[in-house]
Amino acid sequence: MTDSGRKFYGKFQGTVVNNIDPLKQGRLQLLVPDVGSVSPSTWAKPCVPVGGLQMGMYLIPPIQAAVWVEFENGDPDYPIWVGCWWRSAAEVPAIANLSTPGTPVIIMQTPTQQTLVISDVPIPPMLAPGIMLMSGGSSITIDATGVTITAPKVTINGTAINLTGVTNINSGALVVT
Repeated sequence: MTDSGRKFYGKFQGTVVNNIDPLKQGRLQLLVPDVGSVSPSTWAKPCVPVGGLQMGMYLIPPIQAAVWVEFENGDPDYPIWVGCWWRSAAEVPAIANLSTPGTPVIIMQTPTQQTLVISDVPIPPMLAPGIMLMSGGSSITIDATGVTITAPKVTINGTAINLTGVTNINSGALVVT
């Protein structure tokens, strides 16, 4: 990024300019203005909370995303992207605004609104604490009261369907005991 020989310690604001890593290791190319270069960095390695052989977290921010950058031993030729930040409240996943301030919640959402919510308090449309997966108009919610699948069409593929206990189908039109 620079040939000044200077060391850069701490976190720096960066912007993703390339997220297509030819090695598929989650690396990014970044612009980091405070380091003094107007050209993209060498490939910045990700700093992830857990990783190992065939396991770990693989999260790739989109082009133009704001990222935090550090440099191995302060060397700008060895960038590490350590996380992201939002430039404005408009960038935060909208469902986060429905949570109670100060209450921990886990929300993962893609740019096309494929969403995972894990919360210890109800967050609309969740009526109770639990886990929810959402995609378009479909969702699966798991909470202490049960599992709810909401979708225009539900398909179950398998060689057998096993139902245990009294099974109420179609609001009581069919009851299997």
